[in-house]
Amino acid sequence: MFSRFPTVSRIVLFHLVAFTFAYKQPFEYLVAIERFATAFNNPSSVVAGTLPAPLAKDVVGRVDITTTFVGQELNVEYLFGLFAESSLQNTTQLIGSPSSYTVQSLVVEPPVVAVSIINNLNYPTVNLSVPLQFDLFIAFDNDMNIISYDAIARRWGEFMDYVTPLLVPKIAEELNSTITNVTELITLKAAVDVCAMSTQYCTGTNQQYASNDACMSFMTQLPFGQSWAGGLDTGFCRYIHKNMVKFRPEVHCPHIGPTGGDMCIPRDYVQITENMPFNNTLLAYNSSYNRLDMENLPPANQLELVKVQTNIVYMTTVAFFSVSCVCYMLILYIIAKTIEMFLCRFSVCYRELSFANQRNTTTYVLDILITTAGLVLQLISSPVLVSRYTFNNFGMLKVTALLISGLYIFELTYRSSMRWPLMIHHFSTIFSIVLLLSVASYTSHPALMGAGEIWLFQATTEQSVFIGLLMYRLGSSPKLTYNVLYFASIQSFIFKLAFATYLIVFWAQKLVRFHSSPDDLAFSVFLVVLVVLLVFTQIYGAWAVWSLATRVNRSIHTLSESMMEAGSRSDSTVDVSEPKSTTNKELPLVCIVSDDFTEETSLYHNVG
Repeated sequence: MFSRFPTVSRIVLFHLVAFTFAYKQPFEYLVAIERFATAFNNPSSVVAGTLPAPLAKDVVGRVDITTTFVGQELNVEYLFGLFAESSLQNTTQLIGSPSSYTVQSLVVEPPVVAVSIINNLNYPTVNLSVPLQFDLFIAFDNDMNIISYDAIARRWGEFMDYVTPLLVPKIAEELNSTITNVTELITLKAAVDVCAMSTQYCTGTNQQYASNDACMSFMTQLPFGQSWAGGLDTGFCRYIHKNMVKFRPEVHCPHIGPTGGDMCIPRDYVQITENMPFNNTLLAYNSSYNRLDMENLPPANQLELVKVQTNIVYMTTVAFFSVSCVCYMLILYIIAKTIEMFLCRFSVCYRELSFANQRNTTTYVLDILITTAGLVLQLISSPVLVSRYTFNNFGMLKVTALLISGLYIFELTYRSSMRWPLMIHHFSTIFSIVLLLSVASYTSHPALMGAGEIWLFQATTEQSVFIGLLMYRLGSSPKLTYNVLYFASIQSFIFKLAFATYLIVFWAQKLVRFHSSPDDLAFSVFLVVLVVLLVFTQIYGAWAVWSLATRVNRSIHTLSESMMEAGSRSDSTVDVSEPKSTTNKELPLVCIVSDDFTEETSLYHNVG
């Protein structure tokens, strides 16, 4: 059948599904932040390649106390290599090694995240651990890798003023120096460490100083600089960059040399402040628009686009187009048409049915398929009944709600006629699902997940009823059909009553306590009314199936007696040479049974 669909249609459907899974939820950005923070606290693993760097290939990052870094390789070296090398040194370092972190605050507006992380920096030679807070604006790409970041080391000056005096005694001891001036001592420390790296790695065409003495002479005369001057022509800047020299000497040796390369150089404050070096904007509200989108648009229209991007979609939002719902209704139609074609081809009894009963029979097959899929999802998400709430469980419950409500809406339009108990049941169930999801979105009570789980079980545990009705319509063995319908009526009645009771008990235990809120009180009133209404329609449905089973059983005995009576008269009343009739009497016995009860089947109860 699907071969009839053009290739383009299948491609479009595939991309619709792909785009659905490509959309990122806010919690995924929290996971991405955790991944970045974990990598930042394990820099050696990132540098060694055992832990992937959470950075895009064309990432652009800026750190307020240093400068801007372009590209994945350069950012890996500065974000991770800097700290990895510090942790490997057996002398006291001015920059500590991150050991643990706490996410203090987080705001997500996909694809931009504003986060504040407190890192503990360790100084093992003096047995010291000091917290340092980093504030970051981060933009992520579709693969949840960082594409842009703007980082600020909060209270960095205070941090250095606090830490440095605690490090100085140990540094003086290691340098065997009698210098007591803090600035002079850390200037000497920077000179010793930078010149050691330069002498070891900056050789040949990468050589920066004529000798180690020349390096020491230059570095001790160069101002160490203020704590915020890590990107200027200072000793502090060269001290930062000395940790990267071993990775790529051809790139980083100039940064610790006399010229400072393109990193440790004088910079204009105004230019630094006004320059926006990022590939992707860090403005969350227009992050999906590029410059071509906004070109030549009046400010008023740009503001309207901001409204579009920042619109929050609730369960009851009117101007919301659900692609998944539209696709689901289309899928239901395709499945129904496929079932029709299959039954018309392979079932004689189906072809003998009226148009209305053919439609009913098709929905029985559809009901079996959809409710079984919903039941599987519910069984997987059943831990919510014992308060084990997860994002996936909630998602599966919402998918089940979509499956059932969409199925009922489709039935209301697909069937040519429907008795009032079934219509009441369908409308009540659809309204219950809408009510439950709407209240859940506004109140955020996790216990509503459990209520939804129980309520949906009433709609996903009737496969035996659908199977019995399908057998009845398609002319299966009358005896077997009777047994299935008889079992289905009892099973349906017990399950419906049990789940209704369970729902009321669950509501009394978990939801009544929220009655101080008008929304919760209104929900409770609706819940009780709807449960009672559904129970009445479900009792009627079970009775209708029982009645149908009884009539099938009665017909079996009636037809058996008729056949026995006809057999006793056959020798004297039937001319064996008489041509066979082509009327309905020559149909198989089971088809006759089905046609004899064409009107009675319309009693059929509640579907789901």
